[in-house]
Amino acid sequence: MALADRMKQYEAAFDFTLPTSSPVILRLDGHNFSRFTAQPHFRRPFDQRIHDAMINTCSDLLLNFFPRASVAYTQSDEITLVFPEGGVQLFNERVQKLASLAASYCSVRFNAHLEVALASDSREGLKSGSDVLLGAAHFDARFFAVPSVEEALNCLLWRCRGDAVRNSVGAFARTLFGQSQIHGKTTAELIEMMRREKDVVYEEAVPKWAIEGCLVKRELYQYDGTNPKTGQVETTSRTRTRVEERGIREFSAENLKIVTERYWNDLGSSQLNKSMTVPIMVYNSSVSSANETIFGPNVYVFDPRMPAADIQAKATAIFRQMEANEFGTERYALLFKPGTYNVLFDVGFYTHVAGLGQSPDDVLIEGGVNVPAYWMPNRNATCNFWRAFENFSINASAATNNTTTIAVSQAAPLRRMHIRSSGGLWLFQVDPSTGAGGWASGGFMADSVVDHQVLPGSQQQWLSRNNKYGSWANAVWNMVFVGDLNAPSQDNFPASAYTTVDRTPIIREKPYLYITSQGQYEVFVPALQTDTQGPSWMNGSPTPGKSIPIGQFYVAQPSTASAASLNSALECGKHILFTPGIYKLDNALRISRADTVVLGLGMPSLIPTSGQPVLSIADVDGVSLAGLIIDASEINSPSLIEVGPPNSLAEHVSNPTVLYDLTVRTAGRTKNDVGITINSHNVVGDQLWLWRADHGDGAAWDANPTKNGVVVNGNNVTIYGLFNEHHQEYQTLWNGNGGRLYFYQSEIPYDPPNQKSWMSKNGRTNGFASYKIADTVTSHEAWGLGIYSYFRDSPTKLENAIEVPEVDGVKLHHLTTVWLTGVPGSEITHIVNGIGDRVYANNPESAMRQTLNEFSGGHRNRV
Repeated sequence: MALADRMKQYEAAFDFTLPTSSPVILRLDGHNFSRFTAQPHFRRPFDQRIHDAMINTCSDLLLNFFPRASVAYTQSDEITLVFPEGGVQLFNERVQKLASLAASYCSVRFNAHLEVALASDSREGLKSGSDVLLGAAHFDARFFAVPSVEEALNCLLWRCRGDAVRNSVGAFARTLFGQSQIHGKTTAELIEMMRREKDVVYEEAVPKWAIEGCLVKRELYQYDGTNPKTGQVETTSRTRTRVEERGIREFSAENLKIVTERYWNDLGSSQLNKSMTVPIMVYNSSVSSANETIFGPNVYVFDPRMPAADIQAKATAIFRQMEANEFGTERYALLFKPGTYNVLFDVGFYTHVAGLGQSPDDVLIEGGVNVPAYWMPNRNATCNFWRAFENFSINASAATNNTTTIAVSQAAPLRRMHIRSSGGLWLFQVDPSTGAGGWASGGFMADSVVDHQVLPGSQQQWLSRNNKYGSWANAVWNMVFVGDLNAPSQDNFPASAYTTVDRTPIIREKPYLYITSQGQYEVFVPALQTDTQGPSWMNGSPTPGKSIPIGQFYVAQPSTASAASLNSALECGKHILFTPGIYKLDNALRISRADTVVLGLGMPSLIPTSGQPVLSIADVDGVSLAGLIIDASEINSPSLIEVGPPNSLAEHVSNPTVLYDLTVRTAGRTKNDVGITINSHNVVGDQLWLWRADHGDGAAWDANPTKNGVVVNGNNVTIYGLFNEHHQEYQTLWNGNGGRLYFYQSEIPYDPPNQKSWMSKNGRTNGFASYKIADTVTSHEAWGLGIYSYFRDSPTKLENAIEVPEVDGVKLHHLTTVWLTGVPGSEITHIVNGIGDRVYANNPESAMRQTLNEFSGGHRNRV
């Protein structure tokens, strides 16, 4: 082992971490303060200036250093901080780093405040020799976890009722009696001895802060200031600290709130005893600190005060690493705090770029963020998968012709975006060697605004939901618009391959991470909405919904999280936030509580290792599952995601479970039967890609087998954007009634070795229909279905791209089949139920593409 690796191994052996599922206590204790305060500069037994310096240090810790601490308690030379929400949520919970930084920061701030207090004391000022004193105070620090917030309160109770009062009485008694007189006396005996022998009532003679200590918490207050842009006086909410001269003397529900609530305002607390000014925060503007947050080393949180060149360099370095890293294990999230950034960078595989504002306009990239297709020949973007843009605005610079280019295919969602670029948004990239557009195949954009034109160019298919744009330039095979403003007309289908649905029947937009004006991370969960049109946040109107503090999440790190720890957090009522990385799970994650949020940051991959599902959701209301890659493993799983147990009965129409931005992937040398099984009713899917790998190491007919991408057993399930490809039986098997599908993209398998190996209905029918509605279904409706063939390895035929029962309640709108290429003799024979001509070659055009306007209950109108 190399020397550096050996030394790091020694270090790591003692680099312990705090749990993120339990409350944490930080105790700071002045070291050798009895000798320090014996200096003639100080008053005995209690010096107001030392106390003031301790209070101001508590304020510094709460406002500037430990944002997740709820309260600070100080008495004498001790400070106790409580973190009620689980872990400290800094520096990956590393105890050594946290303790050393806490002690050093506390020492520096205390000495700074004490110097000011001593210098401003008009009665004494700084006496000679004080240069030895100033800066000499120092503290030690220790962190420990407690099992509950009740025990955290008990810790404060112990510090106040036990140590604080005892130490205060002892210190005061030593000014009245000799050591031999007080030796062995209890606190009560000393108080009585003062009254009896010195006629001193301890409680009246000693400041209250010296008896019980003080509690310091944040409070919100209203501030009137002038907006420098408008010149108008505006009222804003700001944060400061407030101190109450009391400790914790009893266990009560009201005192428990002191531990659990963030602000005095939330307690209806007593009148202000002493206001604290907010200390000036010392800000680290180096981009090197951007990945030192609670989210781990692969999440970069950028601040507009960081040098733009450094941000751009870091983002570019990540792109160079990830540009062609299609099956790599690295994962990244690039998060931008509110502000304007003059940067220009590209985005590669497994990279999630997001703004941390509550509105997309809170973060502006003034320069550009793009997805190019340099790494494949002829700017081919058909493999530009697995990346995400979310919750920020872009104004492209002249360096990219004022144009934003997002040349992607599947699993590359754009959400809550505002594209201000005057050259518009291009969904492909031009090949400079030919001047033609490089191929691009399938994408998704939702809840976004494009001020100018969207140019799909050579982009073959796309789903646009709840967007607004200046105009939409063209279509190739299948463009679907649901709930868009200014959507193109569908009247000229199939010549103009547009399918337009005026309103979105039901949606709850994807939850997203943001940072509050107080610098706290929270996850915003949008409200359920029905019959909507346009973005949820347009014209300055905020998206309706609720915020969940990050402390209510188990922030999972790939180095420490396990199925056991994740399930424990779920059982305790925590939500889950997966940070970037690969998670191998030896048990299913079981979600049994309504309204649980499971959110991925930076394209994390979850892999089952024991033949179970990765995620199993009970038949409960309102679960949100978002932003994950679910990878099969070498051990077969019957299903990788289960939504509801078999035969689920509950209705969830007012609070459905929603699945967002999920890739379920069966790569080379892995296997599973079904990707997602939906048993619950009223489930909503929003951009799902279920992919049996057609390329990559180990991808072959017998090497990575799957049966179905999606099996829907629940009733009234709605899916926006179903991308479902290459499975060996029905890509989609829909057994439930009342289903609705908006946009379908499906390539049937490339690699049947021969026709005999790919036959349905007990060997009577060529191939398996891509979209199969069970014969028992009586109601179903789908819009914009595209099924594509590339029989690479044999002259295989598929009888019907779609099979449905011919009943009045089943309606299909705008159907397309395309022969991409393939072995001569291969074909898709019909579009649906024996209707539609075959596709079998690239020329003439009718041999490559067939369409059907409507199919409903046996009434067929082919175009």
